[in-house]
Amino acid sequence: MKKFTSGRVLMICAFAVFMASCATTPKTSGSQNQNDDDISISEDVSTTEAKVRREPKPISVQNTSNQLEKSFKAKLDELEIKVTASPKTTVVEKSFNSPFTVQVKDASGAVSDFDLTVQWPVGRANGTITYSTTQIKTDSEGFASFNPAAPKFAVKDFVSIYPTPVSSSPAIVQAAYERAVTIPFAAKSKYLGYPGGVLFTYDFNESGKPTTNNFTLLQTLRNYGINVGNSPVSDTSYCDKPVSALYKATYDITGPAYNFMVSGTFKYAEPAVETEDGVKVTLTADITCVDMKNGNVLYKTVFSETTTDKTKWNAEQKCRKALAEKAADAIIYGM
Repeated sequence: MKKFTSGRVLMICAFAVFMASCATTPKTSGSQNQNDDDISISEDVSTTEAKVRREPKPISVQNTSNQLEKSFKAKLDELEIKVTASPKTTVVEKSFNSPFTVQVKDASGAVSDFDLTVQWPVGRANGTITYSTTQIKTDSEGFASFNPAAPKFAVKDFVSIYPTPVSSSPAIVQAAYERAVTIPFAAKSKYLGYPGGVLFTYDFNESGKPTTNNFTLLQTLRNYGINVGNSPVSDTSYCDKPVSALYKATYDITGPAYNFMVSGTFKYAEPAVETEDGVKVTLTADITCVDMKNGNVLYKTVFSETTTDKTKWNAEQKCRKALAEKAADAIIYGM
């Protein structure tokens, strides 16, 4: 916006008063705009007065929000947001050992009193994680910290911290979010502690027949320090029955001696395929975790893994191992 010095404004006003006093007093209607640069002229104003008042060429006033958005986008180009502290993985209903902390800098150094938005996971509904947001502000050294309440559910995700948008404009929100930094946010299931759980998760061959309880998944969970053993139920017909039937059969044997039960299957998603690189095998894991105290379903997930190797056997073994790693991770951070 063009600016005028106070001296020039005074000169213009004095000249206007002088000219007006030399002319016939005009008839005016309406009121003058309070913005000095946005001048309107009444049709009843004399020609002489009109010329004087028009000398500051009228200019359009930019929308304040647009000016703010432009300034904000220019500021984003200068900013550096750096993660300075990341807390360790916690357990459901236990607070993190330290806050999530970042520092904001620009070309001049630390940026103080700067608004940041924090987005973090707060729940899971129908297999989808839900999030909440809050605002934090940097201190005199550009640091800002976020200390969430103890997680109420098992999760492996991220906290996102980004400049708080100055408007709801999609372009501004997107520009702000593109400057986000992420910090791991992980809480293990509270069911993993002593006395642990039982596993009824069967491998199936390519013909669709159950073979053995999945030893690879069992060993993978144990490698993560989880006390888990094979289910006392060995009847593979339970693979096709509701999980409630398997729970009842298991509970009749063990009672509430364990915290959880993992039931499921590792099946071929499709027949093995010959490719130029070897044999491609795709397996699908279908996992359900159950509370052994009451039979409630704690967590369900389905996912696949594909592996290619020179022989079908090698491809299958690698695929089962990769799928077991995924399943163990999903159980630990999903149940």
